[in-house]
Amino acid sequence: MDFSKISKSPIVLKEENKRYAFDPGKEMFGYMKVEQDEDKGLIVVIMDNVKFFPKGEYVYKLVLAGTKNEKRCYHMVGNISLNAYGKGEASFRINPQDLDGSGTALHAYTMAIIAAMSTVNCRESLHPVLKGSFNVPETLPAAEKFKDPLPKNYNAFYNKVVLEKCIELAKAQDHFEAIVPFAEGSIKASWKKITDTKKFPMIAPGAAGPIEKYGHFLWGYNDDHYFLAVPGRFLPEEKPDDGKSGFVFWLPILGMEKAAEDRSIPVEERRRSTYGYWIAAVNRYNGHIEEIPLIDD
Repeated sequence: MDFSKISKSPIVLKEENKRYAFDPGKEMFGYMKVEQDEDKGLIVVIMDNVKFFPKGEYVYKLVLAGTKNEKRCYHMVGNISLNAYGKGEASFRINPQDLDGSGTALHAYTMAIIAAMSTVNCRESLHPVLKGSFNVPETLPAAEKFKDPLPKNYNAFYNKVVLEKCIELAKAQDHFEAIVPFAEGSIKASWKKITDTKKFPMIAPGAAGPIEKYGHFLWGYNDDHYFLAVPGRFLPEEKPDDGKSGFVFWLPILGMEKAAEDRSIPVEERRRSTYGYWIAAVNRYNGHIEEIPLIDD
């Protein structure tokens, strides 16, 4: 595919939140273009009159929303660069057949959202700034067109093992201590504290050290996900596998929310004195380890 040929029909992104306007007297606007061909694709997005934060308190993300197997799904595509005059643009190369790495195709998504994400408060939800509907046609993978065999993929086995381990914990949950580790309004789930560290599913090599250091981990669940929480502070050296294994979301323990956001204390000092957990979500239906964007309705 020639990436210089962008789709001629832009997807209009309309204003959602006037708070993020560069000039409140003018309307924010943007558009997105999508080009796809078999296993190659390109998304181009631009925006204008969007508020610039010189200290980087917020960054702007392109998020796609849709439905897969009657379940709401989201995919955070990436960052959109913004200049000091409120103009932003970005381009992303994608695989339309597997946009998020877990088999969700581009045609499953029907909503594009440009959202503002806080860089100073990890518990703050994403704020939709621009939003627009779109519909792209389903394309047939090249392998299906030409009957070329694909290399065998063994990821399903590991997803199954992770899911089975979480189900084992669910069956034994009456033997674990029930706790309320986080303030209301964060992740809505029931939680258990597990001190037998050998029961932690093998999904993150970097979680072994913190779990051994603190002597426990947390297991939780709601209707859609199981959750695994590794104790640690909001520090790079205590983030399991630098987030590559799915532990990208951090919450302070109950009672330390104000301390985590107290800007009268230097950031480094605040992070070293505030304890919490790094959390990963496991899809209860397929065992995929997922990141769930927290988006205001």
